[in-house]
Amino acid sequence: MALQGTQPNNKSFLSPIGFQFGIQKLPHVNYFCTAAGIPDISLGTVETIENTFIKLPIPGDKLTFGALTVTFQVDEDLKNFKEIYDWLVQLGFPDNFQQAAPLRRSGANLGDVYSDATMIILTGGNVPNIEVKYVDVYPVSLTALEFNLQDADVTYLTASCTFAYRKYELTSITN
Repeated sequence: MALQGTQPNNKSFLSPIGFQFGIQKLPHVNYFCTAAGIPDISLGTVETIENTFIKLPIPGDKLTFGALTVTFQVDEDLKNFKEIYDWLVQLGFPDNFQQAAPLRRSGANLGDVYSDATMIILTGGNVPNIEVKYVDVYPVSLTALEFNLQDADVTYLTASCTFAYRKYELTSITN
């Protein structure tokens, strides 16, 4: 038996190249961004209800968001790489407390530690369609840059940064 009234209005597939990505604190990364995604999200279960035969799962009450990874072409002045590097050093201050000073200028204001990020997903006609807003983003890792004289062809360097964040929200831009 066919389900009646279950056909979608839009039958177009989502293109993996139709996106724009930006993080407020990283203008040079935004321009050179080549890959970003919508991370996984999961909700645990609690097995507390038992009947005679099995334990019945019930929904948990804590969401877990996967890591956000962004890949970008590295500019020859390393400005985009250094933007993330400096943010990580300010968060981890490996040598002294003064390294954290740029993030903590305003006392206990943690707003300087975080930034918001936005990914705009485009339609097949390159029209903004969905906004993915990442709240309270901060970097947790930055990949290495590998220089190699033995490469026959010039392959420009890319780097990836993994970010932690509080949550993300999906909002439709078009109706």
